[in-house]
Amino acid sequence: MASEPDLTSVVDGELVTTRLPARERRLRIAMVTSLRDRCGVADYSRRLVDALAPHVEVAWVTDPDGFSPAMNEADVVHIQHQYFLFGGVAPWRNAFGRLANRITAPIVMTVHEIVEPDGGMARRAAIRVSNRSQFVRPGIVQFIVHTQADLDRLATQGVSAERITVIPLGVPEPPRLPPRSAARRALGIEGQFILTVFGFVSRRKGHRTALEALALLPENCRLLIAGGRHPDDRSDYVDELKRVASDLGVGGRVSFTGYLEEEDVANIMSASDLILAPFVSGSGSASLALAFACGRPVLASAIPPNLEISKLCPGSLSLVPPGQPGELAEAVARLQRDPRTLARLAEGSRRYAARFTYAHMAELTAMVYRRAAGGTGR
Repeated sequence: MASEPDLTSVVDGELVTTRLPARERRLRIAMVTSLRDRCGVADYSRRLVDALAPHVEVAWVTDPDGFSPAMNEADVVHIQHQYFLFGGVAPWRNAFGRLANRITAPIVMTVHEIVEPDGGMARRAAIRVSNRSQFVRPGIVQFIVHTQADLDRLATQGVSAERITVIPLGVPEPPRLPPRSAARRALGIEGQFILTVFGFVSRRKGHRTALEALALLPENCRLLIAGGRHPDDRSDYVDELKRVASDLGVGGRVSFTGYLEEEDVANIMSASDLILAPFVSGSGSASLALAFACGRPVLASAIPPNLEISKLCPGSLSLVPPGQPGELAEAVARLQRDPRTLARLAEGSRRYAARFTYAHMAELTAMVYRRAAGGTGR
């Protein structure tokens, strides 16, 4: 039998190459995830399920409310965990325990978000209780996270690091991009240097820093805030950003697109000169993955997950300190004057996309399933 390909995962922040063993019996998997429209976790899960097809049988895909006892016949129940799927962070609202108590099969959990205790004493205590009730459970035999930073955060919540595997977030297939000139005509932004912050609009993505940087840049720079409010966001953050743009005198140079259909995504990615990711915090980023898929140059804040990306694939990101609009503006201005560096960053995005595909992520995920089903650790 021909040997199987080597796979690259992350252990203690370093790349580790693993050779897969010979194929074992196909495992049956039950996937518990979001099935909502306009949901990043749902999109992620659909891509992962498709990529898992050569390795395992995903026999059930359901949301938390659709779990049934029959799904305990699976070799592994894989839960895609984000707080909003179970009612939020507050322990009196979160219903994860009700689901976990119904599952008797080994559980693998992919943790998409870890809220660390902050704020006043009562809030910190509530978050600690919520995290322990969701992550520190004997039925969860393996965890998947997408960054070493998330492994470290999860370990501080009481999870043994030996049960956590870091698998870099997969890069999806790109949408079919129209010609750049046609995309810019369709958007009415010809003759401008286009900066884009892509994805659901949330405070952690640093939009205000991007707006403050825009105020320091020439008039031919335009910012696209390309995405809408997350369905579970009840805040007035988008309206707040519009007020900030007006107060800074850049309201005429900012476009708020709202939720984007696939054709709109393709136009904006094709038209953008530079993708900005001035994140304040974060984990594996689907918006960055899409930028890599489309081969766009990316300027990002130097938070731990982005530092990891840069280490895994040097040259895939240009980095600036987080929360520093002056330094962000200076970096944009340098890149605007330097098309060769922009081209090198675009090539770095393409290299990252070629290496960290959903197919690669699925192969590593199947290895985690085998460990979980066999009751083994690392």
